[in-house]
Amino acid sequence: MAVHFQLFAAALAVALASVRVAWGQQLQVHIVPHTHDDVGWLKTVDEYYYGANNSIQHAGVQYILDTVIDELSLDPNKTFIYVEIAYFWRWWNEQDDDTKALVKTLVNNKQLEFVNAGWCMNDEASTDYNSIIDQMSLG
Repeated sequence: MAVHFQLFAAALAVALASVRVAWGQQLQVHIVPHTHDDVGWLKTVDEYYYGANNSIQHAGVQYILDTVIDELSLDPNKTFIYVEIAYFWRWWNEQDDDTKALVKTLVNNKQLEFVNAGWCMNDEASTDYNSIIDQMSLG
């Protein structure tokens, strides 16, 4: 995660420098670390969670959660937004009591926030209110 963030930060710095030169003014940018882990989009839920079948897409949701919790615990200034309760629920059920206590502390400290709180992110292209109600109720 740290390497990806450093690469992203470097690319952003170059882009912002270009914008300042082009516009002659500074641009204020807010970076919001968050998830968008599709539940069963290109791969099965298990493949996304465990990081299997990387020929389709590189994703290992359990490792994202492990890394985020570790990083948040090291720096009280870091925050993260989590969306897909389907994966979080699965990950949560695999954790020991110490990790669960740490996560509760991070939530209380407003470092870890859950938004939407549905089982997954709603399909915004072709939503059906019954499906939205069901997945939000389950989540």
